[in-house]
Amino acid sequence: MKEALDMTQAVGPVERVLHLLICFQTHGDGISLTELAKMTNLSPATATRLLRVLERYEFIRRGPDRLYRLGPQVMQLGLTALQEMSLYEIARPYLRQLAEESGENAHLGILLGESSVLYVDQVSSRQAVQAGVWIGRTVPVSNTAIGAAIQGRVERAGYVARRDAVEPDVSSAAAPIYDQTNTIVGAINIIGPTYRISDEQLAHLGSLVADHAHQISLALGAPINP
Repeated sequence: MKEALDMTQAVGPVERVLHLLICFQTHGDGISLTELAKMTNLSPATATRLLRVLERYEFIRRGPDRLYRLGPQVMQLGLTALQEMSLYEIARPYLRQLAEESGENAHLGILLGESSVLYVDQVSSRQAVQAGVWIGRTVPVSNTAIGAAIQGRVERAGYVARRDAVEPDVSSAAAPIYDQTNTIVGAINIIGPTYRISDEQLAHLGSLVADHAHQISLALGAPINP
């Protein structure tokens, strides 16, 4: 009985701490104490105590603007987890090739929940003007190229192309990645400024993305034909 009581007393605070951390998935630009307390149904005093513990272990940090953001410990854990993911390891060299061949940034994304895609890797191009850093960012599944790709809603050519879906004046082409069970486990895409990507160029980028996604899928053991 005592052991069960101890377990119950321990689980409550752990769940509250985890709930606080999950809030940062959709608020990468920072969250206030008031917002965190409201999102987790905690009193400001309780939220403050838990946040101090997370700060102590560098899971979060508080900036001069008094907003909370994820800290370096979360990044280290995330990178450790990614390094053990076969998808991440296998896709990396193909992303490098894709960025080199396309002249635009190449990315790897995985499904997060049911409605978002999380960017977990990026290889930047040599262009002076780029679409920015996307690692750690999430985008909606709906109305995005990578979201459509990760849902398998691709064109006959094997890719999806979108313009101005997430940000104005940005174009993207994406293709799904399959595993050994022929299940989509992620997607890769190219993102670049629209002004230098014509319709013809976007179609070419789409073909490149589809080809590299196919090669990654084969490396993962997907039973698909070229």
